[in-house]
Amino acid sequence: MTPIDNCYRQEERLKSRKQIAALFKNRQSIGVYPLRIFWQCSPQKETSLPKIAFSVSKKTFKSAVKRNRYKRRMREAYRLNKGKLTEGLVAEGLQANFMLIFVGKEEYNFKQIEKAWIALVD
Repeated sequence: MTPIDNCYRQEERLKSRKQIAALFKNRQSIGVYPLRIFWQCSPQKETSLPKIAFSVSKKTFKSAVKRNRYKRRMREAYRLNKGKLTEGLVAEGLQANFMLIFVGKEEYNFKQIEKAWIALVD
């Protein structure tokens, strides 16, 4: 994998409200505590990277500093370990949208979040 593949580019960010609403309407999800991932796949004619968004509950973590910290940790875990996920989707010719949600209530360090992300992808 080249260093450019280890980026989290603008094209990979899920920002469309319609696509996010479709994710939750579809209700396909799996969880490995403290993470839960929702996804939606569709056939794609041209190869493109999967789109992903990250979320942390305001109800659980009142402080924006803590919410942003967990979103940074989730983005970094995704960026470092997205190879397996993207290779499988590109090989099958699918376009996928993901929403990764932090559902934990306690403090977690980066290694614990990365371990949960790897378990989700495998």
